[in-house]
Amino acid sequence: MTHDPQPAPPGSPTSPLSPARLAPRPRIGVIMPAYNEADRVEQTLRTIAGYWAGGAKVSRIFLADDGSTDSTIEIADHAARSLDLPLEILRLPHRGKAWTVRTAMLQVAASSDLDYLMMLDADDELWIDQLDRVVWADDPRTIYIGRRSRTIADSPGATPSPFRRVMSGVMRLASRILLGINFRDTQCGFKLFPRAIAADLFGQQRSTSWTFDAELLLIANRISGIPVQEVDVTWSPRGASKVGLAAPISSGFALLGTALNRARGVYRPIGLSRVVAPAPAAPSAPGAPVVPPTGSSGARRAGS
Repeated sequence: MTHDPQPAPPGSPTSPLSPARLAPRPRIGVIMPAYNEADRVEQTLRTIAGYWAGGAKVSRIFLADDGSTDSTIEIADHAARSLDLPLEILRLPHRGKAWTVRTAMLQVAASSDLDYLMMLDADDELWIDQLDRVVWADDPRTIYIGRRSRTIADSPGATPSPFRRVMSGVMRLASRILLGINFRDTQCGFKLFPRAIAADLFGQQRSTSWTFDAELLLIANRISGIPVQEVDVTWSPRGASKVGLAAPISSGFALLGTALNRARGVYRPIGLSRVVAPAPAAPSAPGAPVVPPTGSSGARRAGS
């Protein structure tokens, strides 16, 4: 990757972040954080494989394993091989979802030329085919975040439990008061970040709690002025929630910590003019075969 010694302003025609520099259909890498998901990861990969076979709107697929103590990696590896899905496995020490996502985003951003990095939970509660609901903006800085809805057109979703509704309300109110961000569903595990800003954005992440999404949105939207577009998605819960009863209290303290970090000047605007976006790939012809990454026959382990 080369760097322009005198980058143009982000809005100019020759800027590396100019819309003209991006392909009509962004190249997307899917990053799935997973911890002890042996019971659900195979179905998630089957869902992704079905979407891949139907048109390959994603370019690369990563499983970011958060030091699972069950057979998550083995099941994922076997499923990917049987499905002929080019899965790349990132083996990481157990540090929680927030740090797993941060580490994976930084690794993939530094080692790929993708346009967007998608965070997708590995529990198959949010189906990847909802990427088709994204209306791509002209501004290539745009971040896309899912917001879970009960029904979209003819696609019914689940009704959250009373506890989840309370948690959602607490997060929305606390995020608005403490951080000044106003999004309906900051915690939805369906988000797309431009790879070109991922290093600067995730490099500033300090939160290790499950409220790290709100911290990222604070840095990107409130501090840096990057547009965030909400995408309606349906949600189908599978299995018991990993969010405990003490979550509302711990979340409040975590958001307060993020607000204090902002007041102390810990965060800075993302340096968009210093980022060089990748050159666009030629769009595939309709019906063209999917070519997996070199050396990806079945599952490939990265970073192991």
